[in-house]
Amino acid sequence: MFRTHLRRLLVISSTALHLLMPKAAAAAEAPLTRARIAELVRAAPAARAASSEAAVAGAAVTAAGVISLENPVLSGMGGIRFNPDGGRPAAAVASLSWPLELGGRRGTRVEAAKAEQRAALATAGEAQRRLLLAALLQHALVLRDEAQVALAAERRALAQRLVAASEKRKRAGEVPEIDVALARLQEGRDAAAEATARGTREADLLGLRSMLGQASKDGAVTGALVPEEAPPPLATLLREADQRADVRAALATVEAARAKSGRELAGRWPTVNVLAQYERDDQANIGMIGLALPVPILNANRAGVATAAAEVDAATARLAASRASAAGEIQGLYARYEATRSALAHLAPAAGLSTQAVALSTRGYELGENDLASALLVRREALDAQAALLDAEHAHANAKIELLVAAGRSPQ
Repeated sequence: MFRTHLRRLLVISSTALHLLMPKAAAAAEAPLTRARIAELVRAAPAARAASSEAAVAGAAVTAAGVISLENPVLSGMGGIRFNPDGGRPAAAVASLSWPLELGGRRGTRVEAAKAEQRAALATAGEAQRRLLLAALLQHALVLRDEAQVALAAERRALAQRLVAASEKRKRAGEVPEIDVALARLQEGRDAAAEATARGTREADLLGLRSMLGQASKDGAVTGALVPEEAPPPLATLLREADQRADVRAALATVEAARAKSGRELAGRWPTVNVLAQYERDDQANIGMIGLALPVPILNANRAGVATAAAEVDAATARLAASRASAAGEIQGLYARYEATRSALAHLAPAAGLSTQAVALSTRGYELGENDLASALLVRREALDAQAALLDAEHAHANAKIELLVAAGRSPQ
């Protein structure tokens, strides 16, 4: 009976592991697409650091809502009164000072804290946009590396075919020994190029995972090198320039500076202290109440007001510079996007021709229809064309990604 239960338990456990392990493996090996990267960027270390800084500004909002920045003051004194008749009665005084802020200082303080929080949130959004752009460009670099590895593997396979063909023709007495040496030399160079391409891909992939805060190496990098979606027209991008994260951050900074200026202006008003005093003197109870009103003559918060006004001017100037920079950047990115698209359109037809030319020259050498020098020359020209096409695709992908992210869109 015990063995039967044990056998059933083992069957159930193995079945559960069989069902759970594929799910865990699938979850661990989720491919790194552009959509996945956009999700991971929100939880990346740099994004969390920016959000934490914004949370600090949020905590300041709660602290700014206190009734007064000054605390009530409770004081007391006691002693002995020396009367002319020689009496020594006890005497004591207790007083309370309660501050009251004038001029709406509390409201302006809260509004300034909220404006600074909005500016911090906008700055965090801009930091996340920069991180997204860097991650997407790194993702495109890894995709380019993947294509480089595939090309290198294809080149090595062709070189191995040339080595085999040269050895076969050498045994048949059709070609000299130099053909075998040249073919082997080319195969060695291609093997080294493939190893270098694989190492570069691994290094760039580790850099991408480091940006995203991923320690695991699971999950392939997938997606088209060039994003499929087309950017909006240039006129639309320029019209929507104020919606960019950096411009919104600069605008929020201006609003925060103005709110701070209002807080400093309200700080010119004094803090009135309501005074209440109780005195016990010679068996007499004395109660008094009054006000302590500072006279803002020597210091009416002039330094704070002047500094805040200058900060408003500086923030306004930075906003104008940010808008001008945004417009110029969009125009520059769009011009580069058009140029890379035109270059890619000219190079794209050569991809099929180069592959066909290499295949024909290699096959011709195997059949003895041409010599090794001709095959290597065709191969070199074809490889140059393939490398130029891949570089053009990568350049166009970078230009398109930068333009889309600058326009506030997430490339897919």
